[in-house]
Amino acid sequence: MNIEQFYFPVKEQDIALINDAPWTDAINGYKAIVAPNGSSDKVISVVKKSYKLVPNKEIIEPFMEQVSKLGVRWKIDSSHSFCQINRMRLQITFPDILLKDQESDIALSLFLHNSYDQSEGIRLFWGAIRSICTNGMVFGNLLGSFYSRHTKGFDFEDIYTHFGKASDNIHKVQQRINHMQDIPVDQKLMEDLQAVLGKRRMQEITQTDTVPDQSQWHLLNDITYFISHDVEKDKRAKFQLGVSKVLAL
Repeated sequence: MNIEQFYFPVKEQDIALINDAPWTDAINGYKAIVAPNGSSDKVISVVKKSYKLVPNKEIIEPFMEQVSKLGVRWKIDSSHSFCQINRMRLQITFPDILLKDQESDIALSLFLHNSYDQSEGIRLFWGAIRSICTNGMVFGNLLGSFYSRHTKGFDFEDIYTHFGKASDNIHKVQQRINHMQDIPVDQKLMEDLQAVLGKRRMQEITQTDTVPDQSQWHLLNDITYFISHDVEKDKRAKFQLGVSKVLAL
């Protein structure tokens, strides 16, 4: 995919309330985040002065530099990556670091997030991509995650340590997958998933208004298939993270 699309220019701009010309009233404590657009600027958001603008390029390049030092094969994965003017998500997949279920290899992935509108901070989640159907999953509870507010600094220098910890815990994810393949879905799990996805969406996924007769792992794959193929890319992370939390992944 074309990584340059993530690197569009952004800048900070003072803001003011325009009264009768030529008088203006400066708005103290706030600033605008804008994207230069020819002779004018497109306003992305209005934020507090304490907000630290971190352009996508300043996150992505050091991130990929650190990933390159891990000594394992990786690729930029377009299946769950997107870039909008206010938010982005970049997926890195490690095709040789695999989990498995009864049907498919599941490659380890990293999901990098950033925003210019305070909808989220700088976030990094471990997850995976199921090769048989490109289902995206998040394993933040089992493998760890990174979060930094835009009022503070960030540093990917210790990504090697995070990678080592994740590698050490991959067996826990595999054990969890194996366990879920043998555990049936119950009413409590359905209610918790309905709280995340909605009753109507869960009925569409399971094709029933009762508890489906299947394992937790098969239900998870049905859900992640739906999220990965029927939900817009910019809305997938919310559902993936919610489902992951319910299932303690």
